[in-house]
Amino acid sequence: MSSDYEVNLSNRQSKYLVRKDWFDQAVCQVFSGEGYPRGEVNIAVVDNTEIHETNVRFLQHDYPTDVITFPMERSEDYLAGDIMLSAQYAAGEAQQYGWTVEEEMTLYVVHGCLHLAGYDDHEEEDRQEMRRLERHYLEQIGIRYAGTSSASDSPSHGAT
Repeated sequence: MSSDYEVNLSNRQSKYLVRKDWFDQAVCQVFSGEGYPRGEVNIAVVDNTEIHETNVRFLQHDYPTDVITFPMERSEDYLAGDIMLSAQYAAGEAQQYGWTVEEEMTLYVVHGCLHLAGYDDHEEEDRQEMRRLERHYLEQIGIRYAGTSSASDSPSHGAT
């Protein structure tokens, strides 16, 4: 990973393995692929209780969700923000979609980075574009992606 991308990880749950190397690669692939040569992302891996509390506090949505994104700075050559994802939520979705929890969480990082880069998924056409990009970036780091999972099947509940 390029030293021009800083990924800070706060793993606040202990039940599921977190692949920081995959998260680092995901940030690097998305940021560089979207034309940002420098960037910083803070990633918090939490449980459903914590993401639910954050969802209520910042978005007034009274339910747990997969990933919440908080853009901080975007300029011509620099991108920064925070991504909070629920490992517990990912575990449920991974089982439903037939892949690992680590793969599901890495999808959430890719999805969050795309939001930081300015993409949204509120309309069907935009969701389709995000699915295409998710597939592209996950495959670049060696994760086979069928294009179906919680982060891409419904509009994001994240702050974007």
